[in-house]
Amino acid sequence: MNNYIEVIREAFLFFPLIAFLISIPFILLQYHKYGSISVLKSLIIYSFVLYLICAYFLVILPLPSIEEVQNLTTKTTQLIPFSFVIDFIKETSFNIKIPSTYVKTLSESYFYVPIYNIFLTLPFGMYLRYYYKCSLKKCTIITFFLSLFFELTQLTGLYFLYEKPYRCFDVDDLILNTSGGILGYLLFYIINKVRRKWNGA
Repeated sequence: MNNYIEVIREAFLFFPLIAFLISIPFILLQYHKYGSISVLKSLIIYSFVLYLICAYFLVILPLPSIEEVQNLTTKTTQLIPFSFVIDFIKETSFNIKIPSTYVKTLSESYFYVPIYNIFLTLPFGMYLRYYYKCSLKKCTIITFFLSLFFELTQLTGLYFLYEKPYRCFDVDDLILNTSGGILGYLLFYIINKVRRKWNGA
């Protein structure tokens, strides 16, 4: 958990300028296409790029040394769907009959890692719904391919920078990331619907 928090903290410290530089071509393209672009749209594009950069670095960081990867003996693929459910049941201290185990479970990796994988792409679904007006089907497909890109990045050892993967290609991550995008899409739909109803009241 601390590793995730540290990466997020570093991302927000070091990547805003990078995100701004990457955003400029997209903002100029919008300006060329429409003749003008609002400050709000510029901020949305910038925040989207910053989010993608942060998500990418959360996937690849922290980087191990070459020597550490050479000595790894852990498995590099996990191809059984929904193994995270079995792991949660078997490996965590959660017991539905014992309420005192609930809070403890929140700090255990077999609980928070799947939740992290859902939350990783939740904003992605919201951006696709709000800014790019994607359908749910299109959002699902795009989010799946984003997740696949992340997993292949890990499977190739950061595009063969390492001689073998230093993280596991996990089919459950594809399921959870895609679910996160769908959840973000639906969540924004609900928020937007409530907002319109409130404004119309």
